[in-house]
Amino acid sequence: MEKLVERPVSELNYEGREKEMPMKERYPSVGTEVEITSEMCDLNGHMNVVFYYQIFEDGCSAFFEDMGFSPEYFDAGFSNFTLETNLKYLKEMKQGEIALPCYRIFDLRPKLIHYGGVILNKAGEISAAIESVVVHIDMKTRRSCEMGEEMYGNLERMFSVHEGSGDLDFELRLSIRK
Repeated sequence: MEKLVERPVSELNYEGREKEMPMKERYPSVGTEVEITSEMCDLNGHMNVVFYYQIFEDGCSAFFEDMGFSPEYFDAGFSNFTLETNLKYLKEMKQGEIALPCYRIFDLRPKLIHYGGVILNKAGEISAAIESVVVHIDMKTRRSCEMGEEMYGNLERMFSVHEGSGDLDFELRLSIRK
């Protein structure tokens, strides 16, 4: 099984010395912190796998709204469907720890968005990593369609910011075919 190894990404600070770029900075869309409760833990004494996905799902509302998937956009008849998701569990989380989901766009096409996220602990270490490919949907036909110019332009600007936020320390498993 491929192991995710976190290696620091370097950048120059104001004195010209190299410093590490925290993972949180490489995933610039920050979700809501979650404290791990006893109800979230299993018999092994750590968070049950189902709650990692729930933290990612519950924490991405602002990220999706920033992408343009607002209530108004849904009311206009458009949405997105998930085509594929890959979730890696990397470091256990225990009761009382704080989980912070953070997100970024990896790639973009007129009908498709490849995005991902990490759950970080208080020390900034990756506990889990997720990546998904979603397709843009016309809800009247329930079929894929290209995004409108305004929506796609917003996503291109967001992608540009995310792409400039630093390299990842691991290879992605999913991709959008060129």
